[in-house]
Amino acid sequence: MNADPASGIRKIATATTSGATEPAQLRATLPATTTIPAPVTSPVDERDAGIPAWKRPFTALEERDFRNLWVGMLPGTLAMQMGMVTTGWVAYDISGSAASVGLVSLGSGVPMLTLGLFGGVVADRFPKRRTLLMTQTLIGVAAVISAVLVLTGVIQIWHLMLISALQGVGFAFNMPSRQAFVAQLISRERLMNAVALNNAGMNFSRVIGPSIAGLFIAIIGPGEVYVLMAIMYAFVVYGLTRIPQTGAPVGTNRPPPLRSLADGLGYVKANGIVFTLLVLAFAPVLLGMPYQQLMPVFADDVFNVGASGLGLLLSVNGVGALFGSLAVAGISNNFHRRGMLQMAMGILFGLSIAIFALAQSYPIALVMLLLAGATSAGFQSLNSTLVMTNTEPAYHGRVMSVYMLTFSAMPLGVVPFGALSDVYGAPITIGIGGLLLMVVIAVVGLFHPSYRHIK
Repeated sequence: MNADPASGIRKIATATTSGATEPAQLRATLPATTTIPAPVTSPVDERDAGIPAWKRPFTALEERDFRNLWVGMLPGTLAMQMGMVTTGWVAYDISGSAASVGLVSLGSGVPMLTLGLFGGVVADRFPKRRTLLMTQTLIGVAAVISAVLVLTGVIQIWHLMLISALQGVGFAFNMPSRQAFVAQLISRERLMNAVALNNAGMNFSRVIGPSIAGLFIAIIGPGEVYVLMAIMYAFVVYGLTRIPQTGAPVGTNRPPPLRSLADGLGYVKANGIVFTLLVLAFAPVLLGMPYQQLMPVFADDVFNVGASGLGLLLSVNGVGALFGSLAVAGISNNFHRRGMLQMAMGILFGLSIAIFALAQSYPIALVMLLLAGATSAGFQSLNSTLVMTNTEPAYHGRVMSVYMLTFSAMPLGVVPFGALSDVYGAPITIGIGGLLLMVVIAVVGLFHPSYRHIK
């Protein structure tokens, strides 16, 4: 008979805490027939007991290092949202083709897809703050290049694709390290709140970023927007220098990168909860999220509201996203049936996108985008939170790199949506995508009860 699995779990916890054992060795401490279990969700922090409900989404900000990271990264996430709007507008303005918008998005998607998994290996092997400093600098340089090309009037589609590729390289290594750095800076009891609050910060940027970009495009032009973005990225780099490098990479006797990557993928395969969540993360990205990149098409050709109207559309969407993220951040760790809640949000997201696209009414579009923002952000926040809280710390970087592949799939998904929009129109294309998303999530929930019962 095999040894008690609980003893193996205790060995994993001890080895992970010491920081001296690599994943392959961690799995070796388990009996041969034992599957790596997901960690048990931590109880509510005693420090947070009895706090008012309105404060509950913000408890992680009481810890200084996480607060400094959260505040310091906000200019970067804001600049990223501004860049999405500005680059899409420039691409559509100089080409008049929705397919061109998709090709520019493809420029960032390819490096994120091909290098993203290695970004997780880097996150688990090297100091995370150092990685963030290097990648944020690279992303800032891309903004400077965009500003120069637009202001000099020589910008072309292939320029935008190459700049997007440069940013994609930066994001491929930045995002896994950032997510893993959050877990390194925050106490275990507040990890769920910190991850959800990190997503809320990103969605806060979605509220004001598009409106700022749309306003600047309309008044002074897109070149100045890129200048402002470059300055904001410089502030991020400065803010990172003020955060101490806490913790340490996993172990000193580390296997080669490819072996480390294989160990991480093996962990994902063995952890049934994490595997299910990662698979489900791709459906909304491939079928629902392309509406964001194609929003300039709706603003210009469907609703005829111009750049300022584009900013309002995306800002309303961002308001909903902020609300959805804060709602998840306020959910305590003893809340059950999160899988069911996530499934409901995914179905509502698909429905709201379908109504937004097929109704072709600007007032209805604003209402549906508010709902779409809330449900998509709630779905994604729950997904990333559950992935992190059900992953051993030694694997955080590599598991989150797999999760971040969903962001790579987003620009890749825009390519066929853009091409189909040129042929059949954006409303029909996005509307059908939303309906397909509803069907996919409903089918998974119907035939996989374990997903509905994830806690």
